[in-house]
Amino acid sequence: MHRLETVVIEGMENGVRVDSRVLEERIQQAVRDGARRLEIRAMGQHGIGGRIWISEKDPVHVTVVGSPGQRLGAMGRPGTIIESAAPASDDVGWLNTGAEIVIFGNASNGIANAMAQGRIMVGGSIGARGMTMTKHNPRFEAPELWVLGSVGDYFAEFMAGGVAVVCGFNSQNPGNVLGFRPCVGMVGGKIFFRGPHEGFSRADALIEPVKDNDWSWLSDGLHRFLERISRLELVADLTDRNQWQLIRARSPHERLIKKRRSMKEFRTSVWDGELGRGGLIGDLSSSDHSPIPLVVTGELRRLVPVWENEKYLPPCQGNCPSGIPVQKRWQLIRQGKEQEAVDMALMFTPFPATICGYLCPHLCMDACTRNAFGMQPIDVTVLGKKGLKATVPQLPALSDKTVAVIGGGPAGISAAWHLRLAGHHPVVYDMAERLGGKITSAIPDSRIP
Repeated sequence: MHRLETVVIEGMENGVRVDSRVLEERIQQAVRDGARRLEIRAMGQHGIGGRIWISEKDPVHVTVVGSPGQRLGAMGRPGTIIESAAPASDDVGWLNTGAEIVIFGNASNGIANAMAQGRIMVGGSIGARGMTMTKHNPRFEAPELWVLGSVGDYFAEFMAGGVAVVCGFNSQNPGNVLGFRPCVGMVGGKIFFRGPHEGFSRADALIEPVKDNDWSWLSDGLHRFLERISRLELVADLTDRNQWQLIRARSPHERLIKKRRSMKEFRTSVWDGELGRGGLIGDLSSSDHSPIPLVVTGELRRLVPVWENEKYLPPCQGNCPSGIPVQKRWQLIRQGKEQEAVDMALMFTPFPATICGYLCPHLCMDACTRNAFGMQPIDVTVLGKKGLKATVPQLPALSDKTVAVIGGGPAGISAAWHLRLAGHHPVVYDMAERLGGKITSAIPDSRIP
């Protein structure tokens, strides 16, 4: 199959409509076989052109002929170009992550819903709830929605990023190109629009002048948009800067905050007015509104607060035979103190690499509360093996006490180590020629460094 050859995939077979799932499988198979130009003769199938994962490295061009169903280009990938000659149904570009989608006509509701990247261009008007719940990761280009006509009700509801451009040409409602109640819950992004409107959520957004850099971006984008939808004859009409306005989301510091009503004001204006004195049960209410006396103290006090932080061990530390505070080691890792996390093990065992890294069955991971929620516990093995580079702590001066430790296995050596940390002089006695017990006598050298 030649890469530039257009592969035609039929949406109707032997007079019967092909299921959306089957059509999707055929599209994916054609791409795997090397096709990079597809013509889909749609019959209302949904999800056409989405989830083409290879397109990010090897662009894929999808032309839709006929009537596409819902979610055209849903979950589209960078490098995917989708063109639809017919009007589109609901949720075009749902969860789009980079695809470019061009509609040569109107589109229905939910356009660009939850879009994170990519560009959607509509050569007509769109329905309700367009550009809702979008988002923008600053590491990538912002999502864009370009509409030649107008938008429907509840536009940009909970919009959290991206740029929308509403040209207002031949709009559905010439007196209101933004629809009913736009920008409610808007927390990010911009909307360039041309034409009259009947208001938007002032609590969430505001109008500001179109600055030079904004106009430079908009004018360049308008040329590209009109070229893509084959309407270059409108360039002169749509590039009059004086006709354009800009709405952007308010920053947290610009939010309109309602004044909070005090309890006293609520009681006198609402409670007493509607229910209490002078209200529904005013003749039955004789509540005493005098100040409540102070809470009693001393022996008469019923509830005494007690600080019991870290009274009980976390499951990981409680399950560790050596009592190593695993959670505190990961806390140090999060703080960027990797060496301190590695060195901490030496305060509990003389075998930091062996205990946590090479031989331990990791009882701490078995007891981790992440297991209860189907989550994978953090692998302590990686941190344990770093114990080979642990730094010996500064030992205290020796006391006048010498302690004999019988047995040079892991338990005896550990006891001697803790005695030394306490400042005493331990002496280990063992019948074997080599200390270490089963670590040295029963475990192969290949298992530990």
